[in-house]
Amino acid sequence: MTEGSVYRCPACGAPADPKAGTCAYCAAKLSPVRCPWCFEWIDAAAKDCPRCGSTAAPPAPGAELKACPSCRAPETFSSRAVGAARLAGCAKCGGVWADVDSFKRLCEDRATQAAYLGTGALAAPPVQFDPSCGAIVYRPCPVCTDLMNRFNFAGCSGVILDACKPHGVWFDPDELRRIVAFIRGGGLDVARDIERQSLEDERRRLERDRKANELLSPYSPGFGVAGPVHITSAADLLFHLFDRR
Repeated sequence: MTEGSVYRCPACGAPADPKAGTCAYCAAKLSPVRCPWCFEWIDAAAKDCPRCGSTAAPPAPGAELKACPSCRAPETFSSRAVGAARLAGCAKCGGVWADVDSFKRLCEDRATQAAYLGTGALAAPPVQFDPSCGAIVYRPCPVCTDLMNRFNFAGCSGVILDACKPHGVWFDPDELRRIVAFIRGGGLDVARDIERQSLEDERRRLERDRKANELLSPYSPGFGVAGPVHITSAADLLFHLFDRR
């Protein structure tokens, strides 16, 4: 453990065990929490994190966090900001909550990504994970307590996140780092290419089906008889297919 990573008693400054309830030197009560940006142990009352420089940032009015979606522990969050992005970390399980605006900044702003990763260099290319390995658990939103939706970020990252559309996204330990590394490694560009290729393959398949139906149908223009055609174009069929999902 380096000098910069030592948790110190806020009263006397002596090194302290973050798992202890009181300082071994002055008996002051300890309130250690993990900084959600760098995971350094800091005091809950600390204004600035000595390692990453994040500042204390209470949740916005109406967006107070009730309990951890993962371990269900109440009032264990440390909410801190870097710039306009705000993260709240659970001191007990290490999960991290990002509100909608902060998650958007993490996805789009390279400076915010670098602040989280602790480096300005490009991360390694995205690594594929198997999202089927873990058990399926639906968790409550820490703001409204409604069950959150699960989704595979970008459709191909392999990182399954929990999201409440009005309030934000929950990350289990290490998931946010994997998401940021995925983005900085070009993962979103890969996802867009996969989506474009999928749409193109679907368009070609529908065009083949349309031509085959014209050849086989007794109501095709070659027979000179107008008949009932429920799906008249590839676009109509595509709409029909998506509407059934």
